[in-house]
Amino acid sequence: PPPKVPSPVLVFETRPEPLAPAELKALSTVTATAFGQRRKMLRQSLKALGNAEDLLAAAGIDPTRRAETVSVEGFCALARAFADRRQAEDGER
Repeated sequence: PPPKVPSPVLVFETRPEPLAPAELKALSTVTATAFGQRRKMLRQSLKALGNAEDLLAAAGIDPTRRAETVSVEGFCALARAFADRRQAEDGER
């Protein structure tokens, strides 16, 4: 007999342009670092990336927030700030 369980079907459609663009490598690095330490404020968990306070200020994110409270758009802004800083540092070398 067929199961008596509802089975929804999801359809994912790609967007022509992302809602919040960011370099994938930078986004991956930032999110992995932010979520790498549980229950830490971002200013603490992002210290491994350098000056976390400057990155968070550039992205417009309160340093006392925790990673789980930041939106996708917020992480993309943080990734863009990280990529910009990394590019500036590479240009100085």
